[in-house]
Amino acid sequence: MSRKTDRNLSRAMGGGESLRRLRKAVKQVLKPSDDKITRMLEDITSIQATKDAALTGDEDTRLLAVCKLGEWGKDAFESLDIALNDESSHVRTVAAGMLAYTRRLGAIPILEKYTGDNTESVRETVAFAISWLQRYGEDAPDSPYVPVSKENPTAVLLDSDAITLRTIDDVIVINDYTTSPESLEYGITIKNERATPIYEVSVSILAYPVESLSPVDPLTQTIEDIQPDDSGSLIFGFGIEGEYIEGEIITSVRLVDSNGEDLAAKAGNVFIRSIYNQFEPFEMESDDFIHMKSDMKQWNREHTVDAEASDIYNVLQSILETRNLYIFQNESMERDNAFMGVIAGIAKSKFSENSLAIALTVVGTQGDGISKMRIDIFSDNHEIVQSAASDVFETIMRNLDIIDLNGQ
Repeated sequence: MSRKTDRNLSRAMGGGESLRRLRKAVKQVLKPSDDKITRMLEDITSIQATKDAALTGDEDTRLLAVCKLGEWGKDAFESLDIALNDESSHVRTVAAGMLAYTRRLGAIPILEKYTGDNTESVRETVAFAISWLQRYGEDAPDSPYVPVSKENPTAVLLDSDAITLRTIDDVIVINDYTTSPESLEYGITIKNERATPIYEVSVSILAYPVESLSPVDPLTQTIEDIQPDDSGSLIFGFGIEGEYIEGEIITSVRLVDSNGEDLAAKAGNVFIRSIYNQFEPFEMESDDFIHMKSDMKQWNREHTVDAEASDIYNVLQSILETRNLYIFQNESMERDNAFMGVIAGIAKSKFSENSLAIALTVVGTQGDGISKMRIDIFSDNHEIVQSAASDVFETIMRNLDIIDLNGQ
């Protein structure tokens, strides 16, 4: 929010004193983070788990869950309505703020029921949230589904249809990702194979490797509608902030059908890995590397591979050339019907002074169709060696369409 907008909002709320009182109320709610709270956050990964925690946990858990409910937009309205009846004024204060966080104009009628709360901090936050939504809130995408407001919000606890979502098989989710040196793009396509349109298709990123990725797009995005036999696509961008990326992107896909029923599609998890894009060639000679490698973490593995040694060697060259490595050794020899090839390269991280080196050796008898391959990985970062080795080995197997006779 710009300073000008802040000033306008301050005047609308009754001047700077009102905003100061609001900030004071919010500070009363915030508590220092500790391991317990961190573990709670890790456990609450779905909207149903969030709703449950907001209703049944202790005060710390309810506060955390109510904060997370804001990420689910309109789907959290009923639970936030219930939270505004919580015995804790702190929970009620946060619930009011989270209704504003949804940016939905539909939250205003809920908030208006609580302008007379018996706690000043709650009344301040409710007034602020209503005023903010009136200026900056957005209408929900049009659809045949209109939420029914309950006079008694606790009635949702007796409504079994509101507790779980039915998962359907005729809305297909396809996801993939691409990487560049600076960014990762996670793309998701939703195909509607139903005979009727679907509406308010909401895609949320529930988890991603937070230690190496930073989102540049909202983690929840919506497609207004998808007609039968049609599809819609979304892209979630992330900035890369680490030497290597490895982990899962977990998503949820929610939608509303033509009858107004909230449904879920099978989104699945996507394993992502990116290492070599975060490195650049590091020029040196073989003798320099011999002196350098003694101080580096090493990992190696030998494999028996169902392929000719010379064919494997040719693939190894092409793979290392695409891994941003400076090739400081590349030689092969044939003698007495035996073949041996060695190729090695090294790169330096774009994020630190760490280096990553790979040496690949293959030997075999010509015509046997079986070879021995050794992978050696060297790095100053011990966390990266096995991931780098797995990436190289899987690429070799994929490119040659061959079998590792060791079963690894």
